[in-house]
Amino acid sequence: MPVWKYGSIEEMPDVSVMNRDVPLGRRIRALLGMGNLAGPLDIPRGVTKFRSFEELQADRTRHEQERINRIRARNQRN
Repeated sequence: MPVWKYGSIEEMPDVSVMNRDVPLGRRIRALLGMGNLAGPLDIPRGVTKFRSFEELQADRTRHEQERINRIRARNQRN
């Protein structure tokens, strides 16, 4: 969706002039449906404390790599 910048309210077009070819509900459903393409995130529940930022980054990297491996394994089966 394009973003326009206007200097004042007077420069903005009337809302009825804007193109509304696809209903907003359909666009939102399509966008939310794309989230399932990569599979579930499998984020652990609760709060996890880390001793350092490096430990946090290592844990995040591990989760990302596990997800990548699951996606690759699923794609190789198909």
